[in-house]
Amino acid sequence: MQADEQNPVLSEKAKLHLENYNFPVEMMVALPNGTIVHHINANFFLDQTAMKPEEEEATFSFSAAFEDPSTATYLSFLKEGLEKAKQYLAQ
Repeated sequence: MQADEQNPVLSEKAKLHLENYNFPVEMMVALPNGTIVHHINANFFLDQTAMKPEEEEATFSFSAAFEDPSTATYLSFLKEGLEKAKQYLAQ
């Protein structure tokens, strides 16, 4: 209650974030006004980047970027967030 009284603008931004929060950790791309344009739950992220038993032998990739699955998935998440943010910036 004190936070609401001290800073209603930040309180509203926190409310927007909590509406998209999913336990235990949520990664979010947000605009300065608090609007969430993209988010992903950490458990889902980890499931997407987990090595499958059949892939364990192919641990190393010889791609130009030398990215592990976590880095590639996170970069993809950020690119999607930036793409989704464009619609708000054009207004």
